[in-house]
Amino acid sequence: MKEIAEGKAALDVRLEPNEEIRSIILCAYNARLSARYTPYRGVLAATDRRLMFYSSLFGAPFHLDIRYDTISSFRREKGLITGGDHLVVMNDGDREAFQYFSGCDPLETFIESVRKLRKLPEDIMHV
Repeated sequence: MKEIAEGKAALDVRLEPNEEIRSIILCAYNARLSARYTPYRGVLAATDRRLMFYSSLFGAPFHLDIRYDTISSFRREKGLITGGDHLVVMNDGDREAFQYFSGCDPLETFIESVRKLRKLPEDIMHV
């Protein structure tokens, strides 16, 4: 899929020296812009240092980086309105929600990769 290849390439160029992507999923991120939420379809990667999201909406790139030390909660939920699986990350007091789509790694693989990084204390993983 073109969006997956584009997303991986966009993330690769933003990696820090010696940083590696461990797992990547296709998802939609609900970005708050002004008073409204806009879904950005893109890729979410778990590296050995952070979570990285990339999307391109109408040709404009959108990036979100979440360092592991800013995460106070990481949980899997079922969507109430849209259904499907969601990852909800509390990032420095902000709620970041990602709706999972198949096309890259299975969601369980992604969650296990984040867990194995041991960057997140066990008590904040709610999956």
